[in-house]
Amino acid sequence: MSENNGHLPIIGRAWHPSTREPGPLLPATRLALANWVRPDGLARRELVLGAAEGEPWEVMTIDSESAEQAWRVIHLLDGKRTLADIAKETRLDLALVSSVAQDLYHRAVLVQTSGLEVDALTYYEHLRSLAGIAQQRWGPSSMLRRFWTGPVSRRLAVGYLLENYHFAAAASSHQSAAVASQPTERLKTILSEHLSFEYWHHAWLKRGLLAAGLTEADLEHASPLISMQALINHLRWLGMADPLSYSACIGVGEGDPTALATVGKFWERFTEHGVLPVEAFGPFRDHDIGDCSDDHDQFGREPFADAGPLTAADQARIRRRLITFCRLTMAYHRELLDFYGPEQGPTVFSVED
Repeated sequence: MSENNGHLPIIGRAWHPSTREPGPLLPATRLALANWVRPDGLARRELVLGAAEGEPWEVMTIDSESAEQAWRVIHLLDGKRTLADIAKETRLDLALVSSVAQDLYHRAVLVQTSGLEVDALTYYEHLRSLAGIAQQRWGPSSMLRRFWTGPVSRRLAVGYLLENYHFAAAASSHQSAAVASQPTERLKTILSEHLSFEYWHHAWLKRGLLAAGLTEADLEHASPLISMQALINHLRWLGMADPLSYSACIGVGEGDPTALATVGKFWERFTEHGVLPVEAFGPFRDHDIGDCSDDHDQFGREPFADAGPLTAADQARIRRRLITFCRLTMAYHRELLDFYGPEQGPTVFSVED
């Protein structure tokens, strides 16, 4: 390494993303269709997700090359037969049966009933889909619907930016704990990079809030909404006590390149509401787009890529803590709309008022 004119050397990224693929499900694994797969769709060879009553949330497609084999397998995934049993009954190759089942498991269409260990990265893929389905089960976010469809007042727009600022300002408090709790030097390095990306962003976002008309005194007086504080504290606790559950929450909460189009459209819609100048929301927009472009999902994925198989108890613990994170996120959405939704009200939320 060169001296770089007396400054610290520029070494670039000190780690490389894992190239390993999710491990296969064990032949003895028993799987069942999740209760959010509507039976009425199966007769039409459709994977329809939704509650028993009401409009479906989503209709999933199956890759055309494996569709015929998939439909020979799906009705046998009853939670009693193992993958090996199904391969024998259908006279399909076990590797093919396992591949079909694993694709559906990754999409959280299937749940395991056998209580066996699961490859950690396979479980991570399952969790990411499960988090999205869980939020659909609770109903769409009224806050997000308001930002997509309107009307959005200046007060609500500023409140949304302010809560994002609080979340960014607290990031180092849980990211630093997560660095210290990682089991290997490689993972400490990876999570340290996440911290180095994020720790100064709140100062960047603060410029946007000042451009929106808030004052230094407003920011000093402002507190995170109670549900936002709970969300932050949940991450702080997980960062110290449960590195894999923390990583699952980070993986769900951070963006990746596949989300770029949706994130871009959200901020286009935010612009169209016309209640704030671009100087106010531009840093927040650029922050979101940058996280997606830089594939910050990898900071959630890498600890699972390095982990060994997860026991049934591990799986249940991580799932519960991830679902708690998702519920806290939805609670924050509701509280934001309750407090900042009316056009008239306090400029900022404070626990002291």
